[in-house]
Amino acid sequence: MVSKTISLRTELQMLFKTLTNGVYYEQAPDDAAYPYLVYELSELFSNDGKTVFQLEVNLLDYGEDSFAIETLADDIQTALNKYYRISGIIEFTVYLGLRQTIKEEDKKIIRRRLLFEIQLHELKGE
Repeated sequence: MVSKTISLRTELQMLFKTLTNGVYYEQAPDDAAYPYLVYELSELFSNDGKTVFQLEVNLLDYGEDSFAIETLADDIQTALNKYYRISGIIEFTVYLGLRQTIKEEDKKIIRRRLLFEIQLHELKGE
């Protein structure tokens, strides 16, 4: 049986890849080309087949101009807000949360953090 979390990660990975090339789960490699996206899932609670996750998406770019990263953040917000999908053993809906600017020690690193709530339901087998 496939894990609900792995199924969710697979669906998110496919969606993110339609928006940008550099997509990583939890950590990007040291040589990742800018701009890139790193996402993480935290399970907030689970009850009776319903699980609520927090999805954190960090977008990183390097330079003086924030145009590319802001455009990518806009695209991700548009694509994910109220996104609904039934796939295999799960169905889920994504809701927009916060969008934040995160300051880095290296002033050339441009970072945006997007937070979403995911409500996931495991589909019952026959």
